[in-house]
Amino acid sequence: MVLAPEHELVEEITTDEQRAAVRAYVEVARNKSDLERTAETKTKTGVFTGAYAINPVNNERIPIWVADYVLMGYGTGAIMAVPAHDTRDLEFAEAFGLPVVQVVQPPTGTDWRGFVDDGISINSPPVGPGSDPAKLPVDYCEINGLTTPDAKRKISEWL
Repeated sequence: MVLAPEHELVEEITTDEQRAAVRAYVEVARNKSDLERTAETKTKTGVFTGAYAINPVNNERIPIWVADYVLMGYGTGAIMAVPAHDTRDLEFAEAFGLPVVQVVQPPTGTDWRGFVDDGISINSPPVGPGSDPAKLPVDYCEINGLTTPDAKRKISEWL
């Protein structure tokens, strides 16, 4: 999970052990434009907050990072990264040695790492035939009462 440096929860969830590093990173990020922060050729940077969220689908702990490629002006300023199938998230995960779990099976002969097109959903919660793989986690949460179709989850609910 990755938060924008400006996200309101960054200071709140950062552990004492990580506070100095996170504050220094946030200060550097504040001096960059959105264009600089999201440039595709830019090396991914970030810092671990020391905190974890709980994935409501599998109850696994997810480390919470701060990275300047996540912007407050786009969505909520927090992402649940899927590094196996998103170019920026994959670059970030590789830069920091984070796990990359395959959740989409591409056509035979195609590498799954960084695969961003349609494929067969794997390593995801079962929802039912005809489910859109991109919406499987949301569908699973709705079916199991973890969210409603119109709810916008807040990261604080997962901590």
